[in-house]
Amino acid sequence: MFFFFKQIRDIFSNSHSKQQQVILSRGAFFHLLGYLGSCVVISLVAQSTYL
Repeated sequence: MFFFFKQIRDIFSNSHSKQQQVILSRGAFFHLLGYLGSCVVISLVAQSTYL
């Protein structure tokens, strides 16, 4: 399974420049933060006794 991810990573790194990799990585990171933040907000709203 590890070899599969290494191949995917190699394909990605060969098809994008270093600058593109940084931009895509940052974008993915902030999308992940947004998703996790929205999960927290939804959980807090669902636990609220005022709704």
